[in-house]
Amino acid sequence: MKNLKKYIVALAALATIWSSCKRDDKINIIEGTPSPYIANLDLRRIYRGSDVTLTKEATREAIYLRGQVISDHSAGNLPQGLLFVQNAKNLGGSVDSLRGIAINIGAAAANYIPGDSIHVNIEGGVLKRVNGILQITGLTAAKIEKKASGVNLRVVQVSTSNLKSNPERFESCLALIYNCNFEPNIGIETVEGVKIFNEGSGDMQMNVSSNANFKNEFLPYSAIIKGLIIPSSSGVQQIYPRFKADFTPTSLTVDPNIPLGPNPVIITGFFADPTSTDANFEYIQLMATQDLDFRQKNFSLITTNNAGASTPTGFPVNGWVTGDLRTYKFNITRGTVAKGTFFYVGGNKVINGNGSTDISNANWVVSKQYANLDGDDGIGTKTSNLLANTGNAGGIAVFATTNVNLNTIPSDVVFYAGGGSLFGDGVGYAICDNDRYKRYNGAVFQPFYGQGTNTTSNKVGANPGVNSFSCLGGVYDATAKKWVGSLRVDKPVLTPKTLADIEGRADVTKVIN
Repeated sequence: MKNLKKYIVALAALATIWSSCKRDDKINIIEGTPSPYIANLDLRRIYRGSDVTLTKEATREAIYLRGQVISDHSAGNLPQGLLFVQNAKNLGGSVDSLRGIAINIGAAAANYIPGDSIHVNIEGGVLKRVNGILQITGLTAAKIEKKASGVNLRVVQVSTSNLKSNPERFESCLALIYNCNFEPNIGIETVEGVKIFNEGSGDMQMNVSSNANFKNEFLPYSAIIKGLIIPSSSGVQQIYPRFKADFTPTSLTVDPNIPLGPNPVIITGFFADPTSTDANFEYIQLMATQDLDFRQKNFSLITTNNAGASTPTGFPVNGWVTGDLRTYKFNITRGTVAKGTFFYVGGNKVINGNGSTDISNANWVVSKQYANLDGDDGIGTKTSNLLANTGNAGGIAVFATTNVNLNTIPSDVVFYAGGGSLFGDGVGYAICDNDRYKRYNGAVFQPFYGQGTNTTSNKVGANPGVNSFSCLGGVYDATAKKWVGSLRVDKPVLTPKTLADIEGRADVTKVIN
């Protein structure tokens, strides 16, 4: 009887809830109360290539947009009359719904500053593209109510690769771009105009207006740029620094007359098997043993994958430049790196595969979609597995030149995992003198891995584990120009989540003296 009473009470409650909701028989759903607010994510979806008048019908009863102002017109470098606002929609999970929008309110746009929280009555406005920029037109400042000021703003990190793959995601948002490498006429060329820069994964554009009060600043070799992502009239997304402080030069001045030591760059770690797919998510961590400017002195990095399916099979006739699926080359021709600091070469700028933490704030000198593009100088066919994790030997070599052949001596080299067709018939992968390999055993010349005492037992570790960054450690004496102390060895960092996990450990590689 008690159970029967419980069921009756439950059914009665359910009937009450059901009857309180209005049912739309045409689409067989239960309607709730529509929100009077619309997020930029949904607002941008309304636009399908032609002008949209923002009526309640078009916006599903929403008449307000609320968000934070990110524009600042005080320095004269943003499109006049446009107020830029960004907001996010709570979608739960890890979905990033932050989006921006421009609102054309004329000269009144200059009355708002970054961090102002506002509500905008958008009813009657028109959503359209003007000079390439998606914006709401037909509104006045009377439609805007300021609710607060000094709100902390979210800033999205942008690279060429993610901007190209999803330009709509970043348009009219406040963005930050690291490792912006220019090709300026130093001391003469200024920031004014549209300037091309490369941040490791491709070319992007910075726009500084002739009205900007910082237009006469000299253009450096490299910088960190914060600003708004705004499309040109042709649709090319550009970053607009809002004021002088948004543009931070980071160039390192390197005396080109200082000669390179025997090991100007050393290998400090690598990620061979990140979560999700390996394609475009593997990378190599390196360190400079002296200040370097890669424009002055070009370098290259080459990986080798000796899995059974990697072609050409047999001994590597051309060593590190064998190409196809055996070796893959990255040329390093931009960027600077200070002595004793880390830098990176590889795919996407995330720490552990798709969906993991963005680490574009690290010093990436090359970020290349190697699964979609062949290696530099024709060395290497596009591959989804840059660093071997099949059990056969994988290797990494960095060279103080882009002109590499069978006998070119690397700046540094490491191998891991097992064997394979590595050395024979007088050909193989060239090594250098470092903590693990020697080009001479007494008077006996042994310049290749697998030759003489350079056996596969001198690898830095076994086949790397899944989701495990290989931290190599070791100490390099820059004055003595040699490794000191213990040999480098793979010390796995399981599932790293932040840059500090792979750069801030006590046992990372160090350069002394």
